[in-house]
Amino acid sequence: MRARRIEFGAGIAACVLGALAFAFVVLAPIVPACASPAQHCPRNAPRYVTMIQGSPGAGVWLFVLAMLALSLAGGIGAVIEARTGRRLAAIPLWAATVLVFAGCALAASGAGIIYLPSVLALALAAYASILSRLSARNRRATEIDHTSE
Repeated sequence: MRARRIEFGAGIAACVLGALAFAFVVLAPIVPACASPAQHCPRNAPRYVTMIQGSPGAGVWLFVLAMLALSLAGGIGAVIEARTGRRLAAIPLWAATVLVFAGCALAASGAGIIYLPSVLALALAAYASILSRLSARNRRATEIDHTSE
């Protein structure tokens, strides 16, 4: 039962951390911008703007929104599985954990690293999910052994 509580807490944390990472990426001044239209800024001249002011392409928006959606889906899957014990709720948890980790690794030099706390929370929830399944399986095997004696 302790694994279910860890899974629940990690699922809530993944949702909160994913939303905070999204807000940070969109609203914090982390995008370098140059005063001149040239591609390369001098070392001492870059200024930083928010993602909204930097007006990135559709691919950047899609990546950031997908990371948010996957973090939320995985966290909600963890919460549902922890509360109800439904096996189908583990599918979005495990799939989102793998996909958010891949997105974090893919964009490690950019926005991906900001989603690392959410990835770690999802990984903890997935691990707790596996532990609760293994302990339930071991309990059933022990009960079957005791009843057959």
